[in-house]
Amino acid sequence: MPAVQSLADRLAERTARHDMRSRWFGAGRTVIAVAQLSFMLLTPVKALLVPVVGLGDYPHCNSVRAASAMCLGDAGVGPEAQRWLLIVILAVAASGYRPRWTAIPHAWATYSIAVSIAVPDGGESVAMIMCFLLIPIGLADDRTWHWQQPTRELAPSWRTLTFVAFLAVRVQIAYLYLDSAISKFGVADWANGTAEYYFLRDNMFGVGKPWDGLFLTLSKSAFVVVALTWGALIIEIAIGVCVLASDRWRKAGLAMDIVLHGSIILTMGLWSFALVMIGSAVVCATPEGRVIPAPQRGAGNGATSPERPAVLAQA
Repeated sequence: MPAVQSLADRLAERTARHDMRSRWFGAGRTVIAVAQLSFMLLTPVKALLVPVVGLGDYPHCNSVRAASAMCLGDAGVGPEAQRWLLIVILAVAASGYRPRWTAIPHAWATYSIAVSIAVPDGGESVAMIMCFLLIPIGLADDRTWHWQQPTRELAPSWRTLTFVAFLAVRVQIAYLYLDSAISKFGVADWANGTAEYYFLRDNMFGVGKPWDGLFLTLSKSAFVVVALTWGALIIEIAIGVCVLASDRWRKAGLAMDIVLHGSIILTMGLWSFALVMIGSAVVCATPEGRVIPAPQRGAGNGATSPERPAVLAQA
């Protein structure tokens, strides 16, 4: 069928020029790693593994949880040493060094955090899923630092694999935002537009200093409360749609994501969760690649070197 053939041709064309080896991918990966790194650096191990009523002591090392770094070693290896192992892995991943080598350890570190800590905030699970989906993209990235421009053309097999992984990342993030927004319509306080009034006054996650006076005063207005509540839902839906669209719309989605989670940081804190979501949006906003010739060293006329293949760069 002509329509099917046309779709197949367009898909083949996009796959042929796909390349995730860009500073966009590097920045998103770094932000996700920094979110987890800050969490592990600034939180005492006793708080990470605090016993929970009905669930016992942490970490739980049964079943697949035994693969966590927090379950490594014998009784002589304490949780503090395991915590520092995770900190080192996350710091190296955040630096951007050798993404091909650090993609799997980074995913393992986020898995260890997600399944081992006692009181997660949701960002740990998102980081874990993202890092596992990013493994094929990381393995395809042969750069010394993920901040550098690539120096070799990506093999066709890696193009296909990373293209599929990139689609999976975008579908996952779109699902998270759309599901979050749509499910809130089933909650009375979100549906009637009053949810933000109560969130701002929550004892645990409510607005803190120095913004408490401003936001608590503004939230006394019904119009402001409704605008904040429904505005959050509209932005979540818009982000979910944008990450599935073209380069320009994905960048628009990133801008809205920064506004949404920046607002959450200002009012409620939740730094690590917000940074994980922003980092994920940065990865989703990675533009399509295009092939440009690598300039010959020392040449001023733009000629390409016969010893070096074309370089893939991001538009």
